[in-house]
Amino acid sequence: MNFRRSRYFLGEAFRSLILNRLMSIASILTVASCLLIVSIFYSLGNNIDFILHQLEGSIGITVFVDNDVDAEGLDRLYEEILNIDHMHSVLYICHQQAFETVMSWYDDPSILEGIPPENFNRSFNLEITDLRYHNVVVAQLEELYDMGIYRIRQDQNIANMIINVSNVIRWASMVMILILAGVSVIIITNTIRITVNARQTEINIMKYVGATDWFIRWPFLIEGILIGIIGSLIPVAVIWVGYSQIIRVVRGMPIIEFIEFRAGHEIFVFLFPFVIFLGVLIGTIGSATSIRKHLHV
Repeated sequence: MNFRRSRYFLGEAFRSLILNRLMSIASILTVASCLLIVSIFYSLGNNIDFILHQLEGSIGITVFVDNDVDAEGLDRLYEEILNIDHMHSVLYICHQQAFETVMSWYDDPSILEGIPPENFNRSFNLEITDLRYHNVVVAQLEELYDMGIYRIRQDQNIANMIINVSNVIRWASMVMILILAGVSVIIITNTIRITVNARQTEINIMKYVGATDWFIRWPFLIEGILIGIIGSLIPVAVIWVGYSQIIRVVRGMPIIEFIEFRAGHEIFVFLFPFVIFLGVLIGTIGSATSIRKHLHV
């Protein structure tokens, strides 16, 4: 595609946008609205996912060991636990450490005075690579009871709740993106269709004088791409300005002040190219669909 043709295609695309400015504005605003909702869902989902990952670190598994297990048995049990699939780290807690942990729970440590540390079970604190493997790891740990495990403490209900919430957010975001993208494609298709119908006579003349199909199609494709790009820049600008303000307000709430949120640059490093790409894709699909159905060349 040489410079002269490129300039002609761009000129025709801009001319069509101006001539059909009402429908063009409607298409741009529709794309912008849809992508704004997509951006909000992405920012919300990303932050919730980030918070859930913070909670994952606080939901561990504790394996208590029988008091009659000797040092050699502890080493064997440690190796077996460490070799379990999806295991990230294993921390051994001796009698004295367990006693000091319990003592820190009380304002008056003297309440435990006279109780020997050996009365508190030794244990292994486990951290897994991903909370989704929580039940799998627990099932493998239950096979090691005969090696001296006294009890396994694990927050299975909380783990399952976090996994379910995370999955619902991911699926809801995907469904919402598909629905909104479909709405945008329909609006853009109608916009391009009006342009095609208005220029049908001109298109027929161009065909008679030897214009190729792609020579006729390119201005319409570029028009759809321009609608997608302009429509995607609006939500990016809105989110860029509003994100930090919203986070600042949310952090000011007393109940949520201890929660960490994603930094703005961490959100936009993916959101910006994703929204631009989605806008271009929607515009291209909308114009291509309209041309295929209504441009008989």
